[in-house]
Amino acid sequence: MNPFFSVVIPLYNKEDFVETTLNSVLNQTFNNFELIIINDGSTDNSLKVAQEFKDTRIKIIQQKNLGLSAARNAGIKKAKANYIAFLDADDLWMHDYLQTQYNLIQKHKSESIFATNLREFTSRKHSDLNSFSYNPSNEKLITNYFKICKNIFGPSSLVVKKDLVLDIGYFNESITYGEGDEYFIKCFSKYNLVYYQEAKMLYRVGIQNQLTAPNKNSNRVIPDYEVYLKNNQNKDLKKYIDFVHFKLVVLYKMELNYKLVKFYSEKISPTNLTVIQGLKYYTPTSIFYFLKTFYIWVKSFSH
Repeated sequence: MNPFFSVVIPLYNKEDFVETTLNSVLNQTFNNFELIIINDGSTDNSLKVAQEFKDTRIKIIQQKNLGLSAARNAGIKKAKANYIAFLDADDLWMHDYLQTQYNLIQKHKSESIFATNLREFTSRKHSDLNSFSYNPSNEKLITNYFKICKNIFGPSSLVVKKDLVLDIGYFNESITYGEGDEYFIKCFSKYNLVYYQEAKMLYRVGIQNQLTAPNKNSNRVIPDYEVYLKNNQNKDLKKYIDFVHFKLVVLYKMELNYKLVKFYSEKISPTNLTVIQGLKYYTPTSIFYFLKTFYIWVKSFSH
């Protein structure tokens, strides 16, 4: 008998976090799943930590370092279940996460994409994985995801039906940054989202990692999102792509990469941004970098 879920975890150099992440999966109240770990050429002790778990539901795949998309694709191809749950190796699931997703699937059997809200936490802050009971009033069927233009879930709080992958294809392995946003465009151009508004996943935020060094990683391979506008009739897609480009503007402002700030800023229609996004968009790069860095520095003392 095949498992109901295939949990896919790409693993690359997460030795400090992967044990807690795996425990959050193995301690789920819903236990009909397989756990596929794709070791993407880790150079630290990540693989050793994963191998110490003896649960028969765990399968470890080893490959050379091919990147996040390739690791996810490898896990999808090995999956035996009809539903694939993604989880990054440093994020956590609350104990009833899979049960919540199962409830959503049973109620919306004709749908193919399911997600829950998330809550950010830091490594310094204790994370409580206990959750409230399932509340049907928190369910929401979103038929036009592009209209939302904000992050209401993450890859680690996403479940997709395997048939969807066979329909729209795998993650783009040539992309090194923004592969998730590109995949969401492909998904939500054809499919609805069944969404649970209460947080059931904890997204790890590293305070130090937010202090991005200027001009770091300017060689990212980023999708050409605008190509999806050509044959898409959804008028809100341009608004969503502007939101994705806005996130890139913020990223490159934090790296003081003036050239790429200008490049992506010129792609955006400012009227598609919220008031807060507009303020960030119009703030000069050097001033934005100073204010954001100061904010992160102050925030680090509260954790």
